[in-house]
Amino acid sequence: MVSEGKCHALRGIRNFCPTFEDKFDIKEITYDRWNAAQIVQRLVKMGITMVPFVQGFASMSSPTKELMKLVLEQRLAHGGNEPLAWMADNVTVRTDAAGNVKSDKEKSAEKIDGIVVLIMALDRALKQSGGGSPYDTRGIIVRSPPKKTQQTTSKGRLFVVQYA
Repeated sequence: MVSEGKCHALRGIRNFCPTFEDKFDIKEITYDRWNAAQIVQRLVKMGITMVPFVQGFASMSSPTKELMKLVLEQRLAHGGNEPLAWMADNVTVRTDAAGNVKSDKEKSAEKIDGIVVLIMALDRALKQSGGGSPYDTRGIIVRSPPKKTQQTTSKGRLFVVQYA
């Protein structure tokens, strides 16, 4: 969801969630705890399960590596979603001394929020599946208005997502 202005529109998000929930079988929503208290409280009151996600090396490394693996295996496609492709081009990855990786907002040229959200969602999918990748037998599917579907990887892109 895109909101106007320099900050998210809480009312728009709150109104959007029930519509989204009617269209999809939402099991949970993962979120970054930074400045999220108000929206999280409201969504919990609406009956939505909210799962906090700390965007540090420990929590980001495994799903980031899994995402990079899926890209290298050409098992993800973004269906021509231009904002997501733009964010993928903006991503830089930082590695710590232990070999853990995570996306780096500070060193990234522009916005990368869509990629970060994809990594967070992949983390939850991996945990829900008992640790094995659900993508061993299929690619990731992200719901969006249909566009041309293509399965590609581009130079410098961290990932591609298929829209169905």
